[in-house]
Amino acid sequence: MMKAMILTEYNRPLHAVQMAIPEPGEDEVLVRVKACGLCQTDLKIIRGEIPAPIINLPHLSGHEVAGEVVAVGTRVSGVKVGDIGLVYIYVSCHCCEYCLTGRQNICANVRRIGFELPGGFAEYLRIPAASLCKFKKGFAFQQMAILSDAVATAYHAIMSLARVSAGQDVMIVGAGGLGLHGIQIAKLCGARVIVVDKEPAALDLAKEMGADVLLDQRLNIPQEVNRLTNGYGVDAVLEFVGRNESLSWSLPSLKRGGTLVLVGYAPQQRFPLDTMAMHYNEWHVIGSRYCHKHELIQVIRLVEEGKIKPCVSKTFPFDDINEALAVLQNGKALGRIVLTY
Repeated sequence: MMKAMILTEYNRPLHAVQMAIPEPGEDEVLVRVKACGLCQTDLKIIRGEIPAPIINLPHLSGHEVAGEVVAVGTRVSGVKVGDIGLVYIYVSCHCCEYCLTGRQNICANVRRIGFELPGGFAEYLRIPAASLCKFKKGFAFQQMAILSDAVATAYHAIMSLARVSAGQDVMIVGAGGLGLHGIQIAKLCGARVIVVDKEPAALDLAKEMGADVLLDQRLNIPQEVNRLTNGYGVDAVLEFVGRNESLSWSLPSLKRGGTLVLVGYAPQQRFPLDTMAMHYNEWHVIGSRYCHKHELIQVIRLVEEGKIKPCVSKTFPFDDINEALAVLQNGKALGRIVLTY
């Protein structure tokens, strides 16, 4: 038997239950969970903001998982007992139009671990063998767990969608779990990075991660950006907040022909666009969803080479998951919170 923390009722603490340890199918592996990160999406699930058929109660969340393989299916090759790795959480169909054109992150039939499928808020997790992304032994599980979302999601947005390059000006909106890693990735590209947040401590940490300019979001941000860029605006805005309050000033901070990438989102909020400004400036507005598996593998290599530092602010024992979620809800942690098992 294994312990799992289940959501049985929205807006209530998770409930501890004993469940049978799942048996891996012929193309699957069983992972003993060693660490699992928490993110704002977990809170959205708990609040009931991600409805059926994506989330159905009772539900087992947890999508930033690192662990050790303890059993493998009969047809599995390339993965063996004792391997350690991260979980690429998107299980795609491999046959729809999007999969066949290399866009499995928007697969028409996608199922996600921790969403449509059981997640890592349990001592063991059964996954397709192809979902395991191995990393070198010697790296801490609690540091590596967050790569599968907090780092790889930012990597996809910056590298594949914004296509940031050397000499550009990039604005990061929100110095949280995603934004702190976005800073590091944009700096690797050779960009000047402007970070906007309302919390002084978050801005201080952004500076540690390599940010060049720090702006309090209570300022007139488009005016400040124009001053910093000689009236042009930034080449790209990475929106890791995704609320109307920040979108009202992040889009006008772009230069003509610039790109706004929407990574963060607020359920039920609608983003009004100034169509005349869009017309005259030829702005690009792009939604960004998770990452591709090869991007997660690239992120793992960058961390192994010391080029990206995972930002974990607090760790909690698995048994204290409700306390950890309360800290996340109250905004009392910078960077990611991670459960250890």
